[in-house]
Amino acid sequence: MSKPRLQNDLVIRQLPEDTLPPMELLLMADPHKENVQAYIRYSIILQALIKEKTVGVLALTPETKQVAEIRNIAVAPEWREKGIAGQLLKDAAALASRLGYTILQVCTGNSSIRPFRVYQQYGFILTEVRWDYFTLHYPEPIVEDGILCRHQMVLTKQL
Repeated sequence: MSKPRLQNDLVIRQLPEDTLPPMELLLMADPHKENVQAYIRYSIILQALIKEKTVGVLALTPETKQVAEIRNIAVAPEWREKGIAGQLLKDAAALASRLGYTILQVCTGNSSIRPFRVYQQYGFILTEVRWDYFTLHYPEPIVEDGILCRHQMVLTKQL
């Protein structure tokens, strides 16, 4: 089955506060449902749509007066590698800047090789490693591409 082609039909919009976010996508990026439910309550949710179908999502949260964090970003498997994550990252950076933040942060696991590459392609740099974060804070082991997710890598981008 071939992947759909991305046309100029991509729309990124902020999800209205009274609308439920696409949990199935959010849980692809963060399998800990309780964590996701906790941070989406105070997150700005950006939704990527193609022809009114949700194909991606991003949760942006305030961390400090200067730092906003991308707490979650996910793209439906059939829409990956089409630039959707990059557009979500660009829109999140623009929104965070408009809101007065000077740093945009994103955290990922040591096993998340593809996302780590994408973040760097969009100007994020590795600034911290939180050793054994996932083994200490998640109830079940996370394995991606045969790699145990143990450490959290923090990447930041100056806005």
